[in-house]
Amino acid sequence: MKRTWRRRMMLGTSLLLAISGLAGCSGGADGNKNAKGAAADKPTPISIWASLNTNVSITLKNMSEITAIQEWEKKTNIKTEFQHPAVGAETEQFNVMLASNKLPDVMFVYGDYSKLYNDGSIIKLNDLIDQYAPNLKKILDENPEVAKQLKADNGDIYAIPHLRLGKYKTFGGTFIRQDWLDELNLQQPETLEEWETVLKAFKEKKGVTAPLLFGAPPKMTTMGPAAPTFLEAYGITNTIFLKDGKVAFGPIEPEFKEFLTTFHRWYQEGLIDPDFATNDQKTYDAKILGGQAGAFFTFIGGGIGRYLPALQEKEPKANLTAAQYPVLNKGDEPMFTGRSWEWSGAGATITKSNKHPEETVKALDYFFSEEGHMLKNFGVEGVTYTMKDGYPTYTDEILKNPEGLSVVQAMAKHFIANYPFVGEDDDRYNEQYYQFQQQKDAVALFSKYSDNTLKVGIPPVSLTTEESSEYSKIMSDITTYRDEMFIKFVIGAEPLENFSKFTAQIDKFNVKRAIEIQQAAIDRYNAR
Repeated sequence: MKRTWRRRMMLGTSLLLAISGLAGCSGGADGNKNAKGAAADKPTPISIWASLNTNVSITLKNMSEITAIQEWEKKTNIKTEFQHPAVGAETEQFNVMLASNKLPDVMFVYGDYSKLYNDGSIIKLNDLIDQYAPNLKKILDENPEVAKQLKADNGDIYAIPHLRLGKYKTFGGTFIRQDWLDELNLQQPETLEEWETVLKAFKEKKGVTAPLLFGAPPKMTTMGPAAPTFLEAYGITNTIFLKDGKVAFGPIEPEFKEFLTTFHRWYQEGLIDPDFATNDQKTYDAKILGGQAGAFFTFIGGGIGRYLPALQEKEPKANLTAAQYPVLNKGDEPMFTGRSWEWSGAGATITKSNKHPEETVKALDYFFSEEGHMLKNFGVEGVTYTMKDGYPTYTDEILKNPEGLSVVQAMAKHFIANYPFVGEDDDRYNEQYYQFQQQKDAVALFSKYSDNTLKVGIPPVSLTTEESSEYSKIMSDITTYRDEMFIKFVIGAEPLENFSKFTAQIDKFNVKRAIEIQQAAIDRYNAR
């Protein structure tokens, strides 16, 4: 990447609501050179629809109260009016808003932008970016792969993006009780055979009920997210992926039976949590904090940042460290590491109701300028960060908040570095957000082979409205059936001899058509 501070596995095709919001309006774009000249003008009011991030809601009622947003308003001579849907009703309220045809000026969303454009809700931004977003245009010109991700198959651009151009593009993985490994004189497991040895030791010598814990959020499926991590050691995933450059569906591959055979045996031997099919976040947390989980999937930031100190409060010697994604053979490189693409899929759209599209694009482009980048990721200099030897260092307002806010809560109050927002993420945010050495080591470990994912992961393709509807219906049936049968195969309610019946049923659900749809989308993507 061309700037030192610049540095998505699979993007779904259904419209999802981002966990953040965004706004736009008038003012200079390139470092906001025209901000002073515009200051005498009346601020341009802009309405923005966006979900309210949970951490923001702890201290603020509206994103317009965020310190960085207020500073952005001053720099670009705008006045934001954020519209936040009720928590849990985001999708319903979003659809009602679209149907009513009463749209805000800006909508911050994640997903099927082409459908929004074809339905007449948003406008395309190519010409506006060329004329009024020099900072974003420079990034796209210098990074053609990023531009490829952002563009629709026909070359249209519909969103001002949230980008991850740094080296940190992976945010979670499997963590293990390092103190138990040390106590039992065991090395970090790499192969499935080594993992089996470790899990047996945890069960037999530590007496835990869940040597390998899985089945709870964040993915909320009985297969995830720890189970797919072990499945992927066989070179497949639990959904679509690229096999030798072509779209394939993991559960119908012969390796899936091998995986089920291993997990069924591990279940019989008590190496995986017997309650994996019914775990929720509460039971998940209880088993980790109660010392009954030897290894489990979690996020580097919010997971380890919460579990590690809580464990050490009870057991001072407790330690959690990252374990590299499993492989079959010693020396193999993991191919699936949960790596995000450079465009996270989240972005700000400009609706047909916007009366000031040029000013909106100028203001949004501010976040891609050097000054706007610092504001987004670090806040206001002297308040939330200071420069130390050229490095933006968070102040005690963030790291030791006087109001008792956690680091993530203090950040959310003042700036927008830890959830999707227009602009680029900054690696130096992660380096400070990850306060424990175990977190810093984890991001380095999980990032080591993350680029391998680009060879096997589905890029941010676009489906037509018809394709999206057909694909969603097919995959909804398949996913439900897959998860039900996974449980049955693992616990032994369904004999593995019936694996061919399992794949035959998936075939009846028309998985071949789903693969065809994705392959066509991949072909269009590659031709962009």
